[in-house]
Amino acid sequence: MLLKKVQVVLVLAIVSLSSVTVVGALVREEPSSGTLQQSPLPLDSLNASFEFVSGFTQGSNYTEYGWSLASGNSTPLVSNFPNYYGEPSISLTAGTTLLADNNIREGDKSISFQFAIDASGGNGTFVITDPFGANLASVSLNGTNATVTANKASSSISGKIPEPAGNNQWVLVSGNLIDYTAGNASGWMFQVFVGNTSSVFANVSCPLGYSYGGIKILSSSGIVYFTDIIFTSYRMALFIPGYNNMEGYGQGSGTLVNLLNPFTILHANFILYNWSVTRYSTLSFQINAMNLTGAESPTANGFFQLGVDLDPNGKIAPWYVTGNDAIAIYFKNHPNPDFMPGFNTPNGTLLGLTIMYIPQAMKILFQIVDYSVNNQFRFWNTSIYYDGPEFCSAYTQLETSSMNGSQLNDYRFNGSMFNISYGSNFSEMTLLNSSYMLPFSIDAPSTWSLTYYNDGTAGYRQVD
Repeated sequence: MLLKKVQVVLVLAIVSLSSVTVVGALVREEPSSGTLQQSPLPLDSLNASFEFVSGFTQGSNYTEYGWSLASGNSTPLVSNFPNYYGEPSISLTAGTTLLADNNIREGDKSISFQFAIDASGGNGTFVITDPFGANLASVSLNGTNATVTANKASSSISGKIPEPAGNNQWVLVSGNLIDYTAGNASGWMFQVFVGNTSSVFANVSCPLGYSYGGIKILSSSGIVYFTDIIFTSYRMALFIPGYNNMEGYGQGSGTLVNLLNPFTILHANFILYNWSVTRYSTLSFQINAMNLTGAESPTANGFFQLGVDLDPNGKIAPWYVTGNDAIAIYFKNHPNPDFMPGFNTPNGTLLGLTIMYIPQAMKILFQIVDYSVNNQFRFWNTSIYYDGPEFCSAYTQLETSSMNGSQLNDYRFNGSMFNISYGSNFSEMTLLNSSYMLPFSIDAPSTWSLTYYNDGTAGYRQVD
């Protein structure tokens, strides 16, 4: 994944912003030169990967999310209480098991999973199964204890759950089921992270991991609550030494699960509640649009970014990436960031970000609108030459320059992105949904926190 500069871990808090709708008007253009030759978009989307996403909406039925009742006498209910950072949850009573296998494709070598659980009043378990429902590997939580098991290997690790961070009794669990030896069954490992920590809770051998085919959630005692459940071939967390620390939502840049219908406009709004950083040009957020080349390959070709640095003293600095390298270019009406970075904008700043391809004009327009100011820094516009296929994937991103955890402890950020949408006409934009907006992280510290993706607002809140 090539990203801005030399270039996520998961958890945050959501706000409802559905009443706010902002779409920037494209004005002033500053043409520049360049050329790109890209592959045409295929007629069929990718078929070799999958994602299963189960967030919940109050009043909905579990069957709407691809679950079936495998055991139990009472109907599992979806409710706003308790909730996980505002996301409703499903309650399971003792003896109740839900099974899901729709859209789960077999044969991948690397699977990621995530779920949030409140097991303060019972014993709840997340299970990876084979295609016939037999258990392969599981994570059980009961009060302050967790147990990770790989059934056929007779491997089991138990321990205390790390202290939950700021959301009552909820614990976020994530991990990977991976073949480390290219075909040797003994090389399959089940790796689990519990709570807000980057330390591995358990890493156990799972010889039959290759035969995955479904998942279960269940209660073996008491009442437990689940939400924010993801099972996917998309690698949600990576450690790549030397890369920038980053996290976000979406799909693309070589780890794609699904292509979007071709589009020419990517838009999002962002509220910057407050931030505090120690250095210029080191912390930024961005939206990214990719054509087929940029989506399927870890390359800078066909990879277009629009972002904003969050600088010291309440300043921000807009920039863009042109699709033929991973170098950030600051807008022309921005002072040289090496000498006078950024311009002033208040806490609570409302921004509109738009990447727009105009095929007939053979150019891509980048625009940032700062709705909180009325001076020469309200509109930021530029364009580049481009004569290639339309975009077919997108994601969002928060990123810092590569640095260690102690340096990152001096950085603070609180903001919300919403109205993340795509299309080919501003009057007919499609909001990105949760099944497409998969979370990802690269070397991000455990203190960074992403809330679940909210379908109602096509957005999320980030607190670091």
